[in-house]
Amino acid sequence: MDAGPRLGFGAWAVGGRGWGAPAGEADRVAAVRLALERGVTFFDTAPTYGDGVSETILGRALKPARERVAIATKVGPEGDPRVSLEASLRRLQSEYVDLVQLHEPLGSWERVLEGLHRLQEEGKARAIGICNATHLQVRRAAEIAPLVSLQAPYNLFDRDVNERELPLCRERGLAFLAYRPLAAGLLTGKFAALPSFAAGDHRRRIYWFQGKEYERRRVVIDRLRPVAAGLDLTVTRLALSWLLAQPGVSVVLVGAKNQSQVAENLSPETRPLTPDTLHEVDAILACGFPLARATEPLKRLASTWGERERFIVERLDGTTAYERVAAEWTDRGDAPLVAAQVKVFVDQLAEQGLVTY
Repeated sequence: MDAGPRLGFGAWAVGGRGWGAPAGEADRVAAVRLALERGVTFFDTAPTYGDGVSETILGRALKPARERVAIATKVGPEGDPRVSLEASLRRLQSEYVDLVQLHEPLGSWERVLEGLHRLQEEGKARAIGICNATHLQVRRAAEIAPLVSLQAPYNLFDRDVNERELPLCRERGLAFLAYRPLAAGLLTGKFAALPSFAAGDHRRRIYWFQGKEYERRRVVIDRLRPVAAGLDLTVTRLALSWLLAQPGVSVVLVGAKNQSQVAENLSPETRPLTPDTLHEVDAILACGFPLARATEPLKRLASTWGERERFIVERLDGTTAYERVAAEWTDRGDAPLVAAQVKVFVDQLAEQGLVTY
């Protein structure tokens, strides 16, 4: 993972659940093989992706090329990591994985990480990583096991890792694996209107596919279209090229569930962006996403509120995103706070004129 930034295959969608109507199993196997033909050599999966179906698909598709590819899977924060990883290996038809990752640092995650270290020593995993962790959790994980990577969401609309996690990875020589690079499909530019997803579709729970949050992002995408066209790129390829240009990014994990999505989203036709283009993209994002700022009346009013509400208001300084506020609260050891809760609270304040954007 140290040969420079590259595209990898994110195999959640080939699990067949949570991403719209699933493709047939044969088409999903063919999609993985097409990605391999196009030069993709890093494949990321998890036992929770379709209850093991994603791993089974990768096992079928990649077995003939096993020594030419790197396969990463995950283990949850509860249960026996040995049982989990050995079941994954059977589905993947492999004696080892190149990277085993703690899926989320929740519950008894430190114990699980210790177990992964033992499995690495036995040769069942060549390296250990962590997913969805804050910078403090990454530091702690590195004290428990020989950590080599962090996987976290990163795209044009979700850039919180720029503040602490990416700099930490660069400082420590950790690989950074960016998932959700196209914002769960939003940055493909294919949604002309607010989409309606079927029951069970993962995107029904994502706040940027709802109401005004969707509209804000749609406006930004429309502003990105001429920038992409000027480079003879689609918005998809502009978004991926932007990610590949970010210092510290090692692998950009692009999801696909059929051959047509591989052809579009895992195209080699990304290209280096000039500093002027990167500046233009950043300027468009800054205009589309002015962050909330607390007014003086709100600051005075907040002095009478509970600790969590005061904590949020103190960070509404025009520079801190919802996700970062939630992560900082959780870092303190308090009960987990999710970005959606912060967003709802801030929107309520904005309706009362106590917050400006």
